Parts: sequence; C-alpha cells; structure tokens
Amino acid sequence: MDLDFGQPIKRDDIEIAKLFEAELLKLKLISGEKGLNNKIITIELNRPGLAFTGFFDYFSDFKIQIFGKTELSYLLQLSEKMMKKRLRDIFAYNLPCVIVTTDLEVPSYLKYLSIKRNIPVLSTPLPTTYFSSQLTTFLEKLLAPQLNVHGVLMDVYGVGVLIVGKSGVGKSECALELVERGHRLVADDVVSIIALSNNVLIGQGSDVLKHHMEIRGIGIVNVEALFGAGSVRTSKKISLLVNLEKWAEEKQYERLGFDSTNYKIFDIDIPLVTIPVAPGRNISILIEVAALTERLRESGYNPALEFNRNLIERMLNKKNKSLENNEKD
Repeated sequence: MDLDFGQPIKRDDIEIAKLFEAELLKLKLISGEKGLNNKIITIELNRPGLAFTGFFDYFSDFKIQIFGKTELSYLLQLSEKMMKKRLRDIFAYNLPCVIVTTDLEVPSYLKYLSIKRNIPVLSTPLPTTYFSSQLTTFLEKLLAPQLNVHGVLMDVYGVGVLIVGKSGVGKSECALELVERGHRLVADDVVSIIALSNNVLIGQGSDVLKHHMEIRGIGIVNVEALFGAGSVRTSKKISLLVNLEKWAEEKQYERLGFDSTNYKIFDIDIPLVTIPVAPGRNISILIEVAALTERLRESGYNPALEFNRNLIERMLNKKNKSLENNEKD
C-alpha cells in the first residue's frame, strides 16, 4: 500500500543554551558563557579518555564532551604541566561544550581555557552513565528525523493509533467520537513524527494546532476546553497505523487476520489496518477493537492464529473419534 507521507524534514541544529530547558539534567553554567550559542549537531556524546593520553586520531571534537570521574581522575594524576598541555590540546578544537558530571570540582585551568575559547563548561550532580542516557534522550527529541503527516493521532486504550486517509473520509469526526468515548487526542490534522534510535516512533501535534480540531460544519473546537485535561496528551508512541478509505465493492478486505500487514515509516515497521468506511459502520468502535487486538498481539497473543489453532485441533479430534468408531465397528 502506498501512503503519501511526504519527505522528512531536516531538523535545525540547537544551541547549548537549549540544554538548560531540560530540568531533569540539573545543569548549571561554570564558565564560557559567550559560547552558549555554540551548535549541537548530533545526539552522540564523547568521553575523551584517549585524548587525555595524547591519542587524537579518532577524537570526536564535534560531539559534546563528557568529563566523568574516570577522565578527571586521570587528568589530575598528571603533572600540572602535562595536565595543562592535554587540556590545551583538547580545547584547540571547536568543541560544542564540556559537561562535568557527579558535581566534580572543575580545575581552574579548564575554566580559563573555556573562557578563552568560548567553549562552555557545564556541571551536573548526576552520575555519568545516568546523565548520558538522559541527555541522549533529550537530544533525540530535538534532533531526530521528523516527518509531518496529514492525519490524527489518538491514545486508544494505551495504544498510539495514527489515523490516516484521504481528505473528507471522516478522520476528525471519528477522533472526536473516540474522545467522547474516553480516549485521548494527541494531534489532529498535522502529526509530527520523530524516529528515536531504538526503533520507536513518537508522534506529537504542532504548537499552533495543539489540542484543536477542525470539524466540518462546526469549525475549530478546543478539545481540552470541551472535554477536560484528561482528554488530551502532548505526545505518544505510535504502535498502530489505521488507514480509512471509502468502501470499494471490487476490493477484497481482510476478513480473518491471519496475515499481518506492516508499513514502513523511517524504516520502522508499523502494523497497518485498512478499514473501509461505509454508511452504518461505526468506525470509532472498529478502531477501538483494532487497538485492543494490537495490544494483545504485543503481549504475544494473536486471536486469529489462536482461532485457527483451535479449529484445526477440533477437526483433528473429530477425525480421531471417527476413526475410533470405525475400528469398533
């Protein structure tokens, strides 16, 4: 199936100052304030242990540099002359910034070079491994590939359902009924999708259209104002793609569900369900069933395959009983 999702959007590089917006990172500026507009171009981090030994052949100077206990302990055991040389060698590169973890004391010469080269030195009380994980997650959301899709994203029974289809097929009306039935709206009309490194797709709405829906005949409605804060959420992992299309008599639609269909978004396979729309069909209930079925499949239970297994087992039992009766006769 060929769905038109458009082309990925190139994300803008972000400034070091943006890191302070992530309160969970607990960052504070130590020195080098003039370099807070330095750009971050990758989610990858670098721990410059080998650089402290003088090996720079593969030094990743374009990454954020993380100084943890291991790096600073090694640095401080060097003679003062050698320590200053190693730091000068590192700060000769155009580093985005240096982050010192675990509230370690920052050497005064490190601060001096930071100010001289306009390379910010930041500090956090968090341990190195935990901090690196949290920082990577934060950067992923800002720098990961993004795609804008025309559709609706709903949280249905905890399953992120992306509803797509041609204009006028009834996506927003269906989503509105789902909200009225207690499910949560993530985005309507424009869904921004980002791909995280662990093969996860996260969908969210735009800042302009946030929690608003366009309903033909009524106009723009504010879902949060109408149904309360519990009717919306800001983002959701996408687990199911539902394609709504007008019923075509000549088309064969899935009836048993033995064969699952996937659709690739950023080379990530997402289960796809095509639901034909026709007068008298309650599409919102069908989407609820599709979401619950997908949740069962994620837990390892496939209703169609289980039905097929039970049917075969029943047929075999019936056959065996028939053979036993023939032998008795």
